[in-house]
Amino acid sequence: MDIRAIYEKQSALFSGISEHELDGMLRCLDAAVKNYKKGGFILMAGDPLPYVGMILSGQATVFKTDLLGSRTVLGILSPPHLFAETFVCAGLKTSPVTVEAVTDVSVLLLGFNRILHTCASCCSHHSTLIRNMLTIVAQKNLSLNEKLDHMARKTTRQKLASYLLEQATRAGSRRFDIALDRQALADYLSVNRSALSRELSRMSEEGAVDYQRSSFYLRNPEKLEEMLLHE
Repeated sequence: MDIRAIYEKQSALFSGISEHELDGMLRCLDAAVKNYKKGGFILMAGDPLPYVGMILSGQATVFKTDLLGSRTVLGILSPPHLFAETFVCAGLKTSPVTVEAVTDVSVLLLGFNRILHTCASCCSHHSTLIRNMLTIVAQKNLSLNEKLDHMARKTTRQKLASYLLEQATRAGSRRFDIALDRQALADYLSVNRSALSRELSRMSEEGAVDYQRSSFYLRNPEKLEEMLLHE
């Protein structure tokens, strides 16, 4: 296992833990690296949850599928994002979501019980690890609240405007890239893909947004804010 490569991912889970300390900690946590091909399932709904995963390379999507087969995208994972940590912290025994590799993906798997329970070999740093895990779970909850804010908007136009304004705020710039393609963005906002594409074209024609694939520039953020207020 390449400890330096893992350390350089700057995962929030290992914040405050040195590279030397991480080496011993990963052994204690029964860590393993697994590779998945594009289109492979890293985790499927109904699978047991004995571990927490961290994306080391590549990209994956997290989604739920309802009884009618409709898919709702909950998020896109890229290095060094974690997955399954919220569910295992909540005490779930099986996964309610599916995690699929969008590209070839390398994943670090960490035994969850080893995270929760200290041991003699790394207990001096274990409290830091647990504190970091709690912070990550709290941040995930904040991200979920942001998604709910978008979803609460009445129209596709408002949902899209809310999402783009939030992404610009997060990037600290009117120019930003997103990790979602058109279909994934439509799934994330729970809207029709064609309707989403039409609204993007309208926003561009109105001088509010410029875009090329997954790259965006907010030419006039005030127009997007007006869309939220007046529709």
